Amino acid sequence: MKRRARYLFFVPAALLIFSLTSSAQDTLTKIAKQNKSHTITVALEFTKKNRNPMLKALAAVGAVTPNGHATGFFVGDGLVMTSYHVVSGKLNANKKRLLGLKPDDELEVKIYVNDCQAKVVKVDQEADLALLRICSSRQVQRPVFRAAPSQDEQLLLIAQPGGEKLIRRGSFNGSYAFGGSQYWSAKIDGQDGFSGSPVYNDQGEIVGVFSLYDYARGVALLSPGIKAQRFLEAYDAAGIQSRLQ
Repeated sequence: MKRRARYLFFVPAALLIFSLTSSAQDTLTKIAKQNKSHTITVALEFTKKNRNPMLKALAAVGAVTPNGHATGFFVGDGLVMTSYHVVSGKLNANKKRLLGLKPDDELEVKIYVNDCQAKVVKVDQEADLALLRICSSRQVQRPVFRAAPSQDEQLLLIAQPGGEKLIRRGSFNGSYAFGGSQYWSAKIDGQDGFSGSPVYNDQGEIVGVFSLYDYARGVALLSPGIKAQRFLEAYDAAGIQSRLQ
């Protein structure tokens, strides 16, 4: 009788786990549909600094030719958040070679959103965050940020490093120290162009902003949502202060 009772106990438990997992996946699908329109491509045009004036003049009248792409997401009317390193103009030697540049070349970068040049209005290098003011106006609700994610909390990443939305699912993996900064880590796939992507939980809250990927451990490193929230609050406060002066 004891063996049978134990057996019957595990069957409902297994069904419950399956039900909860299915429910979480269904919820994340809804979150993806609700938020994927908020994610946008950040196109980048890297060029060598101090180019020949003639080449610069020709480039100024020519068509925009992005040679890099990342992701951003709307956080206000005409305001897009992405990663600081995306707009910093810094590339490693390997990526410089891929662009036909020398490893020791200093670069400058122009940033475009919807084929219009964007302006960097605020950065936080330590948190790896940047705010862009873009040409087009778009009314969006300010996202809600998750301050303290739970271990194994189900997550959803929405990226757009080009014309297509890319969605990845994963789970929260805890805190992670890297390069003197504190990140969240997540068991979620990453690839080039994911930098600046928002990562949501099943409540539609932004847990963090995709920053790096540790291929050795197979985890993504996220700038924590609480840092993104404070970053936006500091931007708002500076705007209020400037209007009062």
